[in-house]
Amino acid sequence: MKKTLSMTFLATTLAAGAVSADTTSPSAKPGDTAVLKWQDGKQAVFLLAFDDSCQSHIKNVIPALKQHGYVGTFYINPGNGPFKSQQKVWETELPGNPAVVYGNHTFFHKGATNAAQLESELSGCEAVIYACHPERKTPFLVSFGQPGGVPWTVSKEEVAAALARHHLINRPNFWGAAIHVKTTADMEALVDKAIAKGDMGHLDFHGVGGDWLAATMDFFNAFLDKLDACRDKLWVADHISYHKYLTERTSAAVKVAQADATQIRLQLTSAADPALYDLPLTLETRVPANWTTCTVAQGTAHQQVSATNGVVRYAATPGAEAIVIGMAK
Repeated sequence: MKKTLSMTFLATTLAAGAVSADTTSPSAKPGDTAVLKWQDGKQAVFLLAFDDSCQSHIKNVIPALKQHGYVGTFYINPGNGPFKSQQKVWETELPGNPAVVYGNHTFFHKGATNAAQLESELSGCEAVIYACHPERKTPFLVSFGQPGGVPWTVSKEEVAAALARHHLINRPNFWGAAIHVKTTADMEALVDKAIAKGDMGHLDFHGVGGDWLAATMDFFNAFLDKLDACRDKLWVADHISYHKYLTERTSAAVKVAQADATQIRLQLTSAADPALYDLPLTLETRVPANWTTCTVAQGTAHQQVSATNGVVRYAATPGAEAIVIGMAK
């Protein structure tokens, strides 16, 4: 399993006895474990965002994302006409769709000129998102996208306090198709840049093939084709999954409790609050050479994975039960 060190995250602040190692080094020994930079060992991550609850999202975007196996963050305005015209779809049919994650874009998209209005706008949208997901334990993290083209005179301090109160995470600065990214060449360069840097890239949309500030369907289909061409290098994620992975990974540490011919036992920790940051990280662990197929258990979760060149790759959640790896029988 050949890779460069840039594809793994080597922790710099580790507890005593903790390791985050290059598992492919000739000197690596059983138990040496690396936390991969991005999920599934992908080279970079790309985020897709869609603003304003446009009807074209329901008609054009979501079916295309589902067909390609991608997810987008949809920043909804439940008090606005476009949402209300398709309220049943947004509130009952789309929650749980694997292509859809909701973000808070305020309730009316009217802006905020004081703290009270900001609170009303955020809480109104939050109530709808929470109602769409009764299966989730509250509170949970939600992405926030500040609406544009409307009065926004609340202070940075007021915004920061409100976002913290509602467990909202600011999305990356808006970078919009048909506004900043006008050609397929521009779009392809945006994707290529993320891959070259091994970092996060993103592209934001309003309408797609209709509505306002719209990208054409030809542009959108070319965008999906570009993502397809880079599928082996890109993790296409929603904003909150990216944020969780990055936050957990940044303070992740792995401690080896046992590593012998019978069993490898690890403890994965992170400084992130486990009540809000619960996304599994991707790990790679060196195992004995004769362990060609391994079982990986963490609590009630069990995986069976193949070892490649003496290394197993698997998902594990920080702060949960110990990770136990053994040779499959």
